[in-house]
Amino acid sequence: MHIALFSPAWPIGRAPNGIVTYVDALRTQLHAQGHRVSIVSPDVGDMPGAAVHQVALGLADRLIGAVRARTGDAIPPVYRYGKAIVATFERVHARSPIDVIEMEESFGFVGQVARRTNIATVVKLHGPAFLTMNERDLRTAWGQKRVQAEREALASLPVITSPSRCTLDDTLSAFQLNPAIAAHVVNPVALPTAAPLWRAEACTPGLILFVGRFDLTKGGDLMVLSFRRLLVEHPELRLLFVGPDSGLRQADGSTVHLPEYLASFDDPLLLRQISMRGVLEPPQIQELRAQAAVTVIPSRRESQGYTALEAMLQGCPVVSTDTSGLGEIVEHEVTGLKARPDDADDLARAISRLLFNRELATRLGAAARAYVADHHSPAVVVKETIDVYRRAIGLHQQRGQ
Repeated sequence: MHIALFSPAWPIGRAPNGIVTYVDALRTQLHAQGHRVSIVSPDVGDMPGAAVHQVALGLADRLIGAVRARTGDAIPPVYRYGKAIVATFERVHARSPIDVIEMEESFGFVGQVARRTNIATVVKLHGPAFLTMNERDLRTAWGQKRVQAEREALASLPVITSPSRCTLDDTLSAFQLNPAIAAHVVNPVALPTAAPLWRAEACTPGLILFVGRFDLTKGGDLMVLSFRRLLVEHPELRLLFVGPDSGLRQADGSTVHLPEYLASFDDPLLLRQISMRGVLEPPQIQELRAQAAVTVIPSRRESQGYTALEAMLQGCPVVSTDTSGLGEIVEHEVTGLKARPDDADDLARAISRLLFNRELATRLGAAARAYVADHHSPAVVVKETIDVYRRAIGLHQQRGQ
């Protein structure tokens, strides 16, 4: 089978994005099971390879974009990529016929692809805008445009999948969708054999790790607030902040970035005990997970966060918020500890339990590793994915008759 996958960037490591991680894991296992895979992406590294295809705007679209930018066009330039994405899939298909396309729902591009290429298309929900954008952005013209574009695209597609059941159910309900195939297929997770496993005797006592964007969705502010509470009784604790600094959007439209946010507390100890590492390569993050005593995922919303899954597969003790997709993969007191969403005090209490109870941390970490290895095995997940692909192809052929 020739399968074409859309990725927002390529290869893995080029952008800190869970969809890229997902596409990489899916592609690797599809190859292992004997399938051909083509990657289509608008952001490709210097050496893309024969099966990686760059999406590029044409001259006309670039000129239009430049003119609109000068005139204060409020619609982000990303919306001009729809035709270019379609053209890229058509070019790949002309060279070697594609059996099925899988791509995300973002900006509704998947609807254009399915309609114009006439190729069986599967959408995988990684986080529709109506669930992930903050309220202020949702009220803007471009926010409303994105939600409407995604709604229309999903309404036109007969096959919708999602790694988390709650995201699938919420989307079907909110948009009143009734696709022919609606499937819950979890994300596959694998780690390099060189990735270190967490061991209580080898980690650094008092070291806490946060991996993710500093923004409201990933709960970077909650991480800081809970850590500040922990420092009151345990000033020796340290926090590593790993990931891009997207900033916290304010009511007036401004953005507060992490250094400014930390400075606002006027707390020298807080500044001294937090280390900002920025964006790191996956092997570096894996090393830090093994070193940290606890890995924390305080997101306000996740479809199925790779930050949690990868930490669990390394056997790391994790604390997460009990929300959306995170609530589906972390079982409280079994594979990790969960805290109430948006509750910095409850988050701090959960972190403290794992920091100062090595036996509990070891037990939860081992159970987390076993759970992910069993439920998110790439070989098993990709077999389920192929089954969905075959059903999608059959449905597409029936509708074309």
